[in-house]
Amino acid sequence: MGVYQTPGIDEVFDLYVAYGYVEALVRGGAKEVTLVPEGTARGSHYSVEGDGDFRRGLIDALGEMLSLHYALGNHRSGEGGKVISDVDFSAGANVNNAYWDSIPSRLRAVLEKLGAEKKLGGRYPIPITLMPSAGKFIPMHMGVQGGNPIKVDSLSYALAWVGFHHYTPYLRYTKGSKTWVHVYQVAPQESLNLVELLALKDLKKHFPHYYERGMDYLSNHRLALLYHLLHTESPGAIETVTRKSIILRSYTLERDGKNQAIRSYGEEDVAKLVDFLWELKRRSTYHAVRFLDVLLRKESDAVLAIVDAVLNDRLEGLYLGLRAARRAGITPPRSVVEGMEAFIDET
Repeated sequence: MGVYQTPGIDEVFDLYVAYGYVEALVRGGAKEVTLVPEGTARGSHYSVEGDGDFRRGLIDALGEMLSLHYALGNHRSGEGGKVISDVDFSAGANVNNAYWDSIPSRLRAVLEKLGAEKKLGGRYPIPITLMPSAGKFIPMHMGVQGGNPIKVDSLSYALAWVGFHHYTPYLRYTKGSKTWVHVYQVAPQESLNLVELLALKDLKKHFPHYYERGMDYLSNHRLALLYHLLHTESPGAIETVTRKSIILRSYTLERDGKNQAIRSYGEEDVAKLVDFLWELKRRSTYHAVRFLDVLLRKESDAVLAIVDAVLNDRLEGLYLGLRAARRAGITPPRSVVEGMEAFIDET
């Protein structure tokens, strides 16, 4: 049984590295894998225990990611012939086009050295996609000074992208020249076993991206999360691990033309939102989805009041949201009202 430690740089980046170790071990034939938060009570770094062939698994993971990148990519002359695809480490999760070529080329260099059994060398700057505190737009975050490039060894760099690619859901919304990428990192506060980790991987698989113009509410990271959870069955993946203590870290990469920044870093108790939607949907999925869909389009502030009420235990916000809906001419179905009442009773 091997034990692998993350570098202890940053709680967000380190968790991506930990998930990368998990994926490599799983692909290397592991029958047992455990992810353990360590350090402070919040888990500033992680250890991963597993019995798989780590090197073989990482080669497989990187090979698949790079093949997908080039298979889906196209060359844009306006970007200097760069290969653009919707793979996570290309245009999918990055709003900075400077990364579109450098990240795949660095990952390819790691893959080639692993395949030739050569020693990995070099240090690469961490992009803000993987570590929001590395951006100059956040002067101080979690004790890390922003504005200066933070470099990491090539193995940790590659592992972090593997972990992001397979275990971290994100939602991308584009309107005109503006793009928002909401990243949702599921952070365990206690040990997770292999089944629980695979449940989180299932959640990533079901996260879509939206380009519709009439959905401006998707620029808000909380409303985007609610919309996704409302329209998919991915809450089942979260329910598998909600018996364990988990939080949802979220941050937004925002780009308007050539200007970009990190916005809205925070932590949410996603289990509360899942439980709330479950109370509504188990009574009538149709009425729950229809009511919130219409409310999002016509009175998104009312939905935001409801979400804030659920996440912050300010349950009076549920009534404020319903009153705002009625003022907008949207009558909540009885099943929705009953679901909210049941949620309040259980909270």
